[in-house]
Amino acid sequence: MEKKYRVIFHIDLNAFFASCEIAEDPSLKDKPIAIGGSSDRGVLTTANYVARKYGVRSAMSGVEAKRLCPQLLMLPVNFPLYQKYSKIFFDVLAEYSEDVEKWSIDEGYLDLTLMSDEVHPVEIAEEIQSRLLNDYKLPISIGIAPNMFLAKMASDMKKPLGITVLRKRDVKEKLWPLPIEEMYGIGSKTYPNLKLIGINTIGDLVEYKDEKKLRLVLGSRYVDFIEKAKGNDTRQVDANRHVDMKSIGSSETYLDDLQEYQEVLSKFVQLTRKVVKRLQKDESITKTISIQIKYNDFSQITRSKTLDFYTDNYYEIYKIVEELFDDNQGDKPIRLLGVSFSNLKSNTNNFKQINIFDIPKNKTQNERVNEMLNIINKAYGKNIISKGTKK
Repeated sequence: MEKKYRVIFHIDLNAFFASCEIAEDPSLKDKPIAIGGSSDRGVLTTANYVARKYGVRSAMSGVEAKRLCPQLLMLPVNFPLYQKYSKIFFDVLAEYSEDVEKWSIDEGYLDLTLMSDEVHPVEIAEEIQSRLLNDYKLPISIGIAPNMFLAKMASDMKKPLGITVLRKRDVKEKLWPLPIEEMYGIGSKTYPNLKLIGINTIGDLVEYKDEKKLRLVLGSRYVDFIEKAKGNDTRQVDANRHVDMKSIGSSETYLDDLQEYQEVLSKFVQLTRKVVKRLQKDESITKTISIQIKYNDFSQITRSKTLDFYTDNYYEIYKIVEELFDDNQGDKPIRLLGVSFSNLKSNTNNFKQINIFDIPKNKTQNERVNEMLNIINKAYGKNIISKGTKK
């Protein structure tokens, strides 16, 4: 008999970079250690839990961390080491399911619906956790739930070495009281605006009645956020989710890390314009827009949005790029940015692109020009460009 629900694991390696160093040198286990932060302008990428007891946190300057914990050992970033242990991690997960989705270097999802027919999910979780800790010295936290969103929220509830089950019937009791900033997908630029309209907890979001204000803050995705807060998520674990069959894109690595919001937006404007030009030159249109962000600790994220329509329109595409960044930005300095389009097809309609320097002849064009000017001014500075009149 087929299950009426799925069994999804989200598995997160705890303080991953620091854990890799301890795995290589067990003498570090009980010492406060942090990764990065050794230069004058350097910041920490992570710290182990011993260091965190002193108040040491990621994104903190090395100077401040040393003030809080004078005995702190600050180690340089060693990305080949992290790749080695990441491979070990995902190789172990692959022994339990063919449906393994690598979400980042130190976290992934598994669909264990079939295996859980034979073995209780918590027993499977305990075995995976024990193997990784005892055989490879890698501590992990595991969230178990009927969908990906709840599994991710569950894995964050107990760290380190946690195993948390979050059922849909427990959402109101366990999920809704959490601060809104702890909801996965709510970025650091978004949650202050939610608090301004009175949404302080995840439960407040579910019960909020003013859809107009929600749309202003969360955009067209506000319904999706509400559904997830209710415990609903229709996504399936997909090992090929981040593999593009056909795509175009561009990325850029920066000599000086990007730290200012406005500076990042201006770079995204340039990258988006470059890729749109290629799209139009190839006479193609796209339906899926992706961004890539790599931080100065070499960790990275890739996020995508698939539209309900195809487009080669610059300002429609840039709005999505900015939305993806706003919803997923972190607090760490940025080393690389990328923009790519997938789900492409030939543009057989031969739409005439609106030139932003043309005087609009109807209301629709006028609205689009105003929107384009807002994008430029937001990225490069207020009132850097404005619309004139024809004499």
